[in-house]
Parts: sequence; C-alpha cells; structure tokens
Amino acid sequence: MTPYSHVPAAPFAPANVEAYCSTGTSPGRSGHLRVPLDLDHGGRQEVDVLYEVYGPADPAPIVVLGGISADRHLAPTGSRPTPGWWPGVIDVGGALDTSRHRLVGIDYLAGPTSPIASTGPVTSHDQARAIACVLDEIGAPSASVVGASYGGLVALAFTELFPERVSRLVILCAAHRTHPMATALRAIQRDIVKLGQGAGRAEAGVALARALAMTTYRSTREFEERFDVRPTDETLPPRFPVEEYLEAQGASFASRFDANSFLCLSESIDLHFVEPERITPPTTLLSVDTDALAPPWLVDELASGAPGVQRHVTLTSVFGHDAFLKEVASVSAVIREALGP
Repeated sequence: MTPYSHVPAAPFAPANVEAYCSTGTSPGRSGHLRVPLDLDHGGRQEVDVLYEVYGPADPAPIVVLGGISADRHLAPTGSRPTPGWWPGVIDVGGALDTSRHRLVGIDYLAGPTSPIASTGPVTSHDQARAIACVLDEIGAPSASVVGASYGGLVALAFTELFPERVSRLVILCAAHRTHPMATALRAIQRDIVKLGQGAGRAEAGVALARALAMTTYRSTREFEERFDVRPTDETLPPRFPVEEYLEAQGASFASRFDANSFLCLSESIDLHFVEPERITPPTTLLSVDTDALAPPWLVDELASGAPGVQRHVTLTSVFGHDAFLKEVASVSAVIREALGP
C-alpha cells in the first residue's frame, strides 16, 4: 500500500477555534474535536475534526457537505466574513436558511486543515464516522444530510453506516459508486501530482491536475459556447482562451490545497462504494444531464436499488457536474421540497 505523508511536524492545533456549546449557538460557531477513529486503511488513531454550526440551537441539524474543495465555512460570520462555498443556496432566506435552519459544516479528514497520519487513503466512510462524532458532540441523535459531489459520496456512506441517524437525505451529482472513466481521469490527475512532487514542483503538479479536473466538472457544450477557438493574440506559441481559464482555475486551487491532501481525497472518491439497498431513509436524488462524472444513468442505478429513494430529478444544464453550484434556483427548489417546511 502506498504510504501517505499526512503527518504534521507538530501536533495539529488549529488557531482561533472556539468550543461549541450544546446549550446554544450563534451563527458561525466553530468547534474542534480530537477523537480516536478507526480508519478503514489507517488503523485506530487520533484525528482532528473541525466544524462550524450556524443558526438557531433548537432545530434538528442539517449536515451540509460539498466537493473536496469545500470546507466547514458555510456562510459569512463576524470572525470570517468571506462567503461560504455554496452562496445563494446557503443564505438567509435560501433553501438552506442560516436564520431558520441549524446547519453543520465540516472540514474533511486529510484535507488541508485536517492532516492525519495514515498508511492508506481516507475513505468516504471514514469521513462519515467523523461526522457522527460531531453530531455526538453537539447533542444531535439524528440529522438531515445534504451532500453534493464528494459530499454526496460521504452522505451516502454516512447513511449506510448510520441509517437511524438520518432524517432526510439529499444527494446531488453523486452515486453509490464511481464511473470507470471518471476513475481513469482522476488516476491521471494523481500521476500528474506525483510527477510534480518528484520534480520538486508539487504546487505546479496540483495546479495542472486541477486544470484537467475542470474539464470533467463542466460540459463540452459550455466550453463550446463560452470559449473562442482562436488564439487570444498573434504571439507564439499560441495562447487560447480556454487555456488561460484552466490555468487560472488550477493556480487558484493549488494556492490553498496541498499535494498530499489532493492525492488522498482523490483516491477517496475512487474507493467509494455503498450498497444501494442500505439507503433506507427518505432520499431525494439530483443528477444533471451533462454530468460526465455522475451521469443520470448511474444515479438511476442507485435509485432503482435504494428503497429510501422517493424522487430522482434530472436537471438540464450546460454546467455539467458543477451545476449544483451554478443552477442556484433549480437546486434550491429541489432541496426545499426534499427537506419540507
């Protein structure tokens, strides 16, 4: 098994993190747990779990999970005024209303803020166990779970492990297993990162891998409509508009995501598998007609085998896999209906 260098130089101690008080919360209250966890491939070890809780203290919580680049920061707070990763959906008056709902966000194990010591990849089920620890900490025996992309895989894993703790489940752009072509493309991305590490250019490797990933997150139709096929100017070698877009996306991601975290979470996606028949709580699925990573037929496969699935909505969108981020109105309508009043 390939070793992973997720061991920090000193015991991990996140700065400026307040303990959550289960008797009450203010918007954006942060928490930090250090708990023993049995990892599927790393054995039993102490892990750090960072989370934030938003909204009133009384309602049953809604755990909100996004892609590998998403984190615990769901909405602006006094101490961290930057937008959350799902603006428009998570908002006052939004489908996930920070003034009405009790929302819980987490940082993924093995992500940039939660390095761990592991001899193997971290799985979606490992992430699910960390979420269970957070719910225990805030005194929540059950929760609704909304998961998109990688967060959808984690939400399904959580439901498989703890079906009695899931009130309602909403899965966007994710399924019970991965598509072999998607795994092939991610394997190439991981090889790019490893080549960058070997050359002493880890950040450049991550940027290039993310640029390739962006071609799988969006649709061919969007690229056709969005980018001119002609070079941006007459200089040589030629530079193309789509090339500049991909480079900018890669550089932005690499500035905040390290190579080891990328490798570990990328493999976590490809190791994901849940048994559809174990998804028994009330479930809503959303797929996108142009999504190459979690195509509607694969989500249909989940729906046909999962007894809890009540609805599968296929959204028409030019944005491919990223439609859950871009199609705010349509996505919000599905979430509102799924979660109820």
